[in-house]
Amino acid sequence: MVSYTYELQDPNILLSNIRSGLLALGEEWSEVAAFVREGHVEYRPRQINPMRSGYRYVYQRAKLDLTIYFPEKIFEHLLEWLDREKLEILKAVVQSALSKRSGYDINEFHIRGIIGEDKET
Repeated sequence: MVSYTYELQDPNILLSNIRSGLLALGEEWSEVAAFVREGHVEYRPRQINPMRSGYRYVYQRAKLDLTIYFPEKIFEHLLEWLDREKLEILKAVVQSALSKRSGYDINEFHIRGIIGEDKET
């Protein structure tokens, strides 16, 4: 199986770009922008083959499954605050935060919580 690699930016840079995009949306998003850099990004590129035998080359943007993990308290807060419309806006901000050179369009976008081990003994 042939794999073609596109360019994905460092996850910390992506989170910083998302933060900037959220701040540009206005006051309503400033709280989310304040903690977005505490997230952890997981990229899962979808494999494509733009050079299929017998076909003329056509540039294709690849699909990307992207998950951002947040500490449990932040995730719970987001779960309460986000509705479908806000989630679509957030997804659009994340897409715009991806470098145009990356060649990726978000296919699936998820936000998940990380259950911390706060055991103080």
